[in-house]
Amino acid sequence: MLTVTFYGGAGGVTGSKHLVEVNGKRTLLDCGTFQGLSDVRERNRVLPFRPETIDRVVLSHAHIDHCGMLLVLVKRGFAGPIFVTAATKEVVNYMLLDMVGIEAGDAEFRRKHKIGAPDEREPLFVEEDVAPVMEQFVEVPYVRESKEWYKIDDDTELKFYDAGHILGSAVSVLRFKSSDITMAYTGDLGQVGMPLLFDPEVPTEEVQFVICESTYGSRKHQPLQQALDRMADVMKQTCARGGKMIVPAFSLGRTQELVYWLHKMVDDKQIPRFPIYVDSPLATDLTEVYRHHRDDYDEESWTDFPRADDRPLAFSNLRYVTSRSESMSLNKKPGPFMVISASGMMSAGRVVHHLKHNLSDPNNVIFVTGYQAEGTLGRRILEGAKSVEIFGEQIRVKAQVELLNELSAHADRDQLQHYLERIKGLKQVALVHGEPHQAGDFRRQLQQAHPEWTVTRPEEGEVLEVS
Repeated sequence: MLTVTFYGGAGGVTGSKHLVEVNGKRTLLDCGTFQGLSDVRERNRVLPFRPETIDRVVLSHAHIDHCGMLLVLVKRGFAGPIFVTAATKEVVNYMLLDMVGIEAGDAEFRRKHKIGAPDEREPLFVEEDVAPVMEQFVEVPYVRESKEWYKIDDDTELKFYDAGHILGSAVSVLRFKSSDITMAYTGDLGQVGMPLLFDPEVPTEEVQFVICESTYGSRKHQPLQQALDRMADVMKQTCARGGKMIVPAFSLGRTQELVYWLHKMVDDKQIPRFPIYVDSPLATDLTEVYRHHRDDYDEESWTDFPRADDRPLAFSNLRYVTSRSESMSLNKKPGPFMVISASGMMSAGRVVHHLKHNLSDPNNVIFVTGYQAEGTLGRRILEGAKSVEIFGEQIRVKAQVELLNELSAHADRDQLQHYLERIKGLKQVALVHGEPHQAGDFRRQLQQAHPEWTVTRPEEGEVLEVS
């Protein structure tokens, strides 16, 4: 028998931690931070299990809500291997170092304002904690590179299929020989037909049990080209009135996809050649990682930019901004121009400063291109707040807000269902990484379409048995 305890990313979207126990071995699928909600810091201070009892970690990808708590896990006693793809290993290093910087700033703020108990004002981790995590990484190739099972121990084998979500993202397939169970964990599953990355790969093995994400479990995305055409129209209108375009975007994945689309729009003369700034040191570093791993690009990226000197993530009117002074100067610069900046949920980082300076101008536009978790500034703006608090100041929301879910790096409900339907031997599905209404609606849809499956929507802390 196999049991899974859902310690995060269940009943909500962030903090993914799923503990699989088989034959006395404990495998942790992801170890991510919680984000967005008011008690997030307190939740991230506590691990719901003893780190030294975990035998190994299988990491689906490098977004912080899936990998951020590795720092705490290792610091508090976990000494086992962390299985990753090669690209994920390289990306995680930058993500964790960036997280250390954010944590240091947050701790300094708490000390200065005497927030919380004295021990709660210290950072959870420091830069010296990153190297030990990196030393525990074990690279496992994608199935397209090696079709062989990777042997974890005498009872457990692993394969990574491309999840098509971000660079290095993987669908993890685990085979436990003693219990005769093969399971899969989708991590975050990408959309079909997105740029740069391969489409999500379906396991070829028979898989009885799948832990599947459900971020957009009740939503169907409109066709991608329709969204890109709408975005191009809004950009042309904004340029005509001299406005500024602020695009909150995750440094990893979304930023690179946006740059790709904008490059193609400029080349195809769909939009004017106005200045575009990527204002994120982390995104700049990660874009270099993308360039190192061009073998992981799909065929479309080679046909869209076929010339030898063409770089999908660089073009003449694009500038990568790293210095704080240049970032600040953008808020005094007249439009039209675009700023792509982190964080994607508008909860921290440089984009918050750009929002403070630009939300109250009706000539400007905010493009929302990704999921906005409950409790985040992005969620409040998206839900139509007339004003929002930024750095203790009430800012009127007068800028145009454009939602472009079609650009999401997450599959929608129909894409998720189609993916699951192509898995041979499937009997049981657990839906995670979705707000209750998203996962609940998707559960009902799957159960109606496939009454032969057992479909559950576990809550945080719930234990599921698979036999």
